[in-house]
Order: sequence, then C-alpha cells, then structure tokens
Amino acid sequence: MPESRLRRFVGGLGLGYIHTVLTVAVGLWMTPFLLRQLGSHHYGLWLLGAQVLVYLALMDVGIVQLVPRDVAVAAGRANGDYSEMQAIVGQTARLVLWQVIPVALAGSLVVWLLPHEWAPLRWPLAIVVLTFVLTFPLRIFSAILQGLQDLAFLGGVQLAGWAAGAIVTVLAMIGGLGLYSLSLGWVVTQGVSITAAGRRVLTVHRYAVPAHWPSLAFGAAKRQLGNGAWISVNQIAQVLLGGTDLVVIGKLLGPEAVVPYACTGKLLTMLANQPQMFMQMALPALSELRTAATGERLFDVSRSMAQVMLLESGAIVSVVLAVNGPFVTWWVGEARFAGVGLTALLLLAMLVRHLNLTLVYTLFCFGYERRLALTSVADGVIGLLAMLVLVPPLGFYGAVLGALSSLCLVSLPANLVALAREEGGSPAAFLRPLAPWLKRCAVVIAGVGGVNGLWGVHS
Repeated sequence: MPESRLRRFVGGLGLGYIHTVLTVAVGLWMTPFLLRQLGSHHYGLWLLGAQVLVYLALMDVGIVQLVPRDVAVAAGRANGDYSEMQAIVGQTARLVLWQVIPVALAGSLVVWLLPHEWAPLRWPLAIVVLTFVLTFPLRIFSAILQGLQDLAFLGGVQLAGWAAGAIVTVLAMIGGLGLYSLSLGWVVTQGVSITAAGRRVLTVHRYAVPAHWPSLAFGAAKRQLGNGAWISVNQIAQVLLGGTDLVVIGKLLGPEAVVPYACTGKLLTMLANQPQMFMQMALPALSELRTAATGERLFDVSRSMAQVMLLESGAIVSVVLAVNGPFVTWWVGEARFAGVGLTALLLLAMLVRHLNLTLVYTLFCFGYERRLALTSVADGVIGLLAMLVLVPPLGFYGAVLGALSSLCLVSLPANLVALAREEGGSPAAFLRPLAPWLKRCAVVIAGVGGVNGLWGVHS
C-alpha cells in the first residue's frame, strides 16, 4: 500500500484503540455508578431502549452505508477529476433528505407505542429519537471522511464526542436527572461528532462536495436505492444476529435478567470491537485496491487480515476466559456474573463471527450486497427462532447457542462458498493458512480452562 494510505489507516486505528482503553476504564466505573443511581430495572430499560434505537436506524435503507465504499472507489479513479465523487455525494444527500419524514413518523410511533411497563423510558427516549431525526441526514459527513480515509481525524472526533457525552451523563446523574442523564449524554455525543465532521468536510475536503445540487437522475437513484436496500436488509439481519438476544431475554426472562447477561459479556463486547474496527477502517482501502490492484492481490490482503483478526480474537479469548469471573465479581458483584459456561460460549461465538467478518468485508468489496443480505437474513431468522425455542429451557445459554448454531449452519458456509467461487478456488484454500493458528489457539484455550478448573481465583 502507498505510505500515505497506510499512515492514515494506522493513525485512525491507533486513535480507535486509545478510545477503547478509555471506554473500558470509564466503563469499569460508569456501570456500577449507573446501577447505584438507577437500579437494575431502570438500567435494564435503558439497555432495551438503546436496542430499539438500533432498529430505528435501519430506516436509512443502507444508502449512507454505501458512501464510504463508493467514495473510496471514486477516489481511486479520480486522477484530479472529482466529478464522480461529487455526483455520489450530491445524489446521496438528496436521497437522505427524502428519508427524514418517514424516519420522523417511525420515531414518533416508537415512542408512542412503548409497552406500559417501559413507561419511565418514554420521555428520555423521546429526546434521543428527536435528536436522531434532526441529525439523520448529517451522518453523511462521517461517511465521506471514512471514504476519503481521513481516519485519524474521524477517530479523534469520535473520542471527543464520547468524552463530552460521558461527562454530561455523570454530571446530570449527580444532579438527579435519572434516565434523562443518559439521553443528554447521547445527544451531546452525537452533536459534537456531527458538527466536527461537517466542518472538516466543508473546509478541508470541500472538493468532495458539489458546488450545486446535482439533479437526481432516475437511473442513479434506482441503483443507489437498489444497492442500499440490500444493505438495509443486511443491517436488519445484523440486528437479528447481534442485538436480539437482549430483547429476547428481556421479553422472556424480564428486564432485570438483561443486566447479568450484559455484565457477563461486557468485557468481551468492548474487546471484540477492536478486530471489527480493524476491518471497518480497512474497507475504504480494500475498495480502492479493487480499482488499483489485481484480484489475486486483494485476496492476499484479505487472507492476511483474516490472520490478524484471529490473532487478536485468540488473545481476547485467552484473557477474558481467564479473568472474566473475578472481574465481573469485583466490578458489579457476584450476583451479576452468569457463569464461566456462558463466558466460554460467548467467546466461541465471537471467534466464529470474526472469521465470518473477514469473508463478509471481502465479498462486499466485490459487490455481493444481495447475497450477503439474503445470507444474513436467513442466519438472523434461524437464530431468532432458535433463541425463542432455547431460551425458556436453557436461559442465557439458549440465547448464545441459538445465534452460534445459525452462524455455523448458514453464514459461514455460504460466504466461504461465495468467496471460493470469486477466487476460483475452494473454501479449504482460504481456511488452510489459518490451521496453524487454530492448533495453537486450541492448546492455549485448553490450558486456560484447565488452570481455571484447578485454581479458583476470587479477586
């Protein structure tokens, strides 16, 4: 890769990891602080409300999600002429503005139709939904920065927004505002991030924005809506894959049951985002390589990233499996730790998900939106049905087993076959370089499990 592209990537990744360290450090203090201030019931309601907001975000129809890839491809072709990039940005902005009215209607319905038992959440959630609607079209600024690989600035902005939101949340909570404190913190985080990203685009990267609003050609709109629709379908599936476990547990076992499940997986969730962040930041560079390098080169890069991701995943598994029990007990109390068995299942699901993620990003660069969407929907539906069947008899274990079984039976084999077909090889050819990692990881995990069984750590 050119030095400038690599430097931008490393700069963004470094700030992302700094963000993670700070998030973990503050989160260690913040969660018990919120539990003391709000209680398990109200805190569980906020976790459920945040998941509802994820569903509302699906009304984007995937249009903004296409911007980083399309802008990166246009940058690779530009050679001093940014007309293609400007057309992409202008047409996307027009489409996003048309979406504001239906998003506002859907947000109003979400607040109005909240279950009666969620009544304390209604008005705090209304503040969040109103802010979400007002800032909905402005998310395009961050997408443009990602496509232009201005990753260091974007990482700094996200870090500053998170810090401001955390400070506001704590001060408002001390002031006795309850759930409204979390709403205000979320609003501040979004406001700082969007304002800074917009200013950056309109000053430093003004060449990416058209001087005049381009006409929205029917063919271009149809193409964007078509590709975006598959992205949206994929997003719906990802919600089914990644967030429905909380909703199913909250509905079948009660809001208070969400807290020990979330606390047991908290350390894993925060650390698991790091390999995912690696792939998300690499997506624009992969898309640009698609126009500037051979297919063989792109597959070599993809295999290398799969190995890096799994090295990170193996490290996370080794650490979390060893320390999660004493960590959660020290952090929020023994009653909120759901057991070593649940920890092990969550870690196994994370490993398989990370392997699948490398396949997904590579296929996305080749324009496989439709296949990825259909595969993810099948995975999500089967996983949801499995959870509904398994959670009543197995509790927390059923939620993880439902998602893991659908991932292994649907997404992983389907994506391996698609990538092998694109490369002209076999699924085994992609997996073969990962065999040495798998052997070593199995030995380390077995060793950690054996030590845990022989030596109980309580501090």
